[in-house]
Amino acid sequence: MTIEWKEWNEKTITDVHGDIYLHRDLYEGNHAAIFPRAEKLIKNGEITDQLFKGYQEARKVQTPYIQANLCKLIAEVPAMLVARSIGKVTSSIPSDERQTKAVNETTDELIDGAEKGESSVIEDAQSEVIRQIVKNSKLDLEHWSNIVQHQVDGGLVGVPFEDEKGLRIEFKSRDVYFPHEDGLGADLAYKRTIEGQDYIHVYRERVEGGRLTATHLLYELNGSQMTQIEDDAQVRDILKAQQLVTTYNGRSQLFIQYWGNQKTFINPLGVSALRNQYGKQDEINWRLTQTGIVFERNSKPRIAISEDTFTRLEQIAMERYGEEEGRGRIDHEFLEVTTFDKDTGKAMEVIQVDVKNIGGLEWAQDIMKTMLMETQTSEKALDFYKDASNNSAVSGVAKFYDLYLSITKAERIQQEYVYFLKQLLESCLWLQNKKDPAVLIEEPDIALNEMVPVTRTDLVTENLSALEAGGMSLETFVRRTNPTASEEWIVEELERIEMEKQTVDSVSILSGPQTADNLNDNRDENGEIIESDDE
Repeated sequence: MTIEWKEWNEKTITDVHGDIYLHRDLYEGNHAAIFPRAEKLIKNGEITDQLFKGYQEARKVQTPYIQANLCKLIAEVPAMLVARSIGKVTSSIPSDERQTKAVNETTDELIDGAEKGESSVIEDAQSEVIRQIVKNSKLDLEHWSNIVQHQVDGGLVGVPFEDEKGLRIEFKSRDVYFPHEDGLGADLAYKRTIEGQDYIHVYRERVEGGRLTATHLLYELNGSQMTQIEDDAQVRDILKAQQLVTTYNGRSQLFIQYWGNQKTFINPLGVSALRNQYGKQDEINWRLTQTGIVFERNSKPRIAISEDTFTRLEQIAMERYGEEEGRGRIDHEFLEVTTFDKDTGKAMEVIQVDVKNIGGLEWAQDIMKTMLMETQTSEKALDFYKDASNNSAVSGVAKFYDLYLSITKAERIQQEYVYFLKQLLESCLWLQNKKDPAVLIEEPDIALNEMVPVTRTDLVTENLSALEAGGMSLETFVRRTNPTASEEWIVEELERIEMEKQTVDSVSILSGPQTADNLNDNRDENGEIIESDDE
């Protein structure tokens, strides 16, 4: 059952994906535009959002709109942990000489220098295919933004794509994804403006009859109304596409992959990590801003003087500036002329409010704790509470337990993200296999690094014990202790280690395996030469 497209507006998206625009505003910090209390204060001139309105709007109002954007940190903490843990992508299939020869004969487009007419030879066919897909996808640059978007929107879309730029993975935000009700297909819908005309471009995938069909549809958009363009030649011309329908025989799964956050039967597409945080974020900002207003109004010292003193100062001001301009104008330099109060003997008194006792800050901190608890975010991950002990160095184990809650959450996200990537990489290899059977279809291996930063010494020490105990191969040891090294460097390093293992010293070559006698240069304890039995 496909989707019948008739109109396109914000409601079209929110009906399927919920209020993702609100969650994006929360993450981006557009709080002054979405919280009614903030809008009212700004409108009344009590505060100003200098970042939102600019300095010119703020010149008459001193108190800014104060934000402590925990929504941004809630999304970025797991992204930071997961992104740094994703390592190299490598083939899970051993290199095969026949496969490598076949690929070299037919798969020139996968070789870096082939497009420039240079001759290149692939040493490891399967690994080179995967390396090129990762390179074309710029995958190392996408992990952090993918996780952030997944946390903010509550979902992420991936799809294999091939054009002049090569075979790669394209990642897209959740709001373009529209699954079919029967679960056998999905649409990706984009609003595009081509030569001044607005269109909705729909890329549709359906599995029917044991094959996958991919179709490009184009609709003219007038206001919110969609009108399908039936002329295929016109659609191809507008989209600059060679064909609009492609059939993949033997394919029973969609190329489009959707990864939802915290999916349930109630929310099968997942939910934003910022769901239900709107009110608490508003209250935090409100309390901080109200405290700022009180501070601004009461933190400056005020001087109380007697009525006689005030009258005398006002007279001096009118004599200097004129009766109209000087009325009610008191300059501090005039205070050198004063009279004492007859009853109390006081000339003036300084009054200042103790701003440390202004209420609201503790309540804001309690709400912050609640937000961190609900979103499974460790307080230490934000360095929210600092004391003297935090300035000292701590071990990787101590960091792990400080961040235990965030790491537990990040490990779940990591597991799902790795599965998501493997499915997309397998789809890319499936497409390449259709063009070149020498390329094998597989789920590549994705190396995982530590989420918590550790020193080089700790990294080597932790892995060395496993290597010496036989619980880790030499290749794994080299990869884990050099997580940023290139594949070529790792291969060369393994070769160097093997060569050093095979090197023997000159004594062994001349005298055979070392014994106590030849270590002593064949002399006894008195220095006399030991005669051999052969003589």
